[in-house]
Amino acid sequence: MIDSRTPPLIAPANDVRAAAGIRRSKARAALAGFAVAGFAAYGHGDLLFNVGVHALEGGIVGYLLGWIVSLTVWRRIMRAETRHAIDILRAQADEREARAAAQAQSEAATAA
Repeated sequence: MIDSRTPPLIAPANDVRAAAGIRRSKARAALAGFAVAGFAAYGHGDLLFNVGVHALEGGIVGYLLGWIVSLTVWRRIMRAETRHAIDILRAQADEREARAAAQAQSEAATAA
């Protein structure tokens, strides 16, 4: 059962910061995978065509790994931010309730 005071969670694709961070991470991981695989293939003496094929494969693998890792990281970041916001809202609500109870108690004491 969902608590009525808990806000709905959003997907990383719908968050502007998360979507931009995921895009950057995917691009950087793909470029890194492309470069590492290309240099490794070239260093092993492959033909130029094979170097290009291995570099493209490395780029694809880097893209997928970058996507998985950045998505996992951003989900955890967003979950932590949501929990923090919920904790702040609950603390504020508890403070308001305590203030209202204290005010009611002081009004009751002055009326008596």
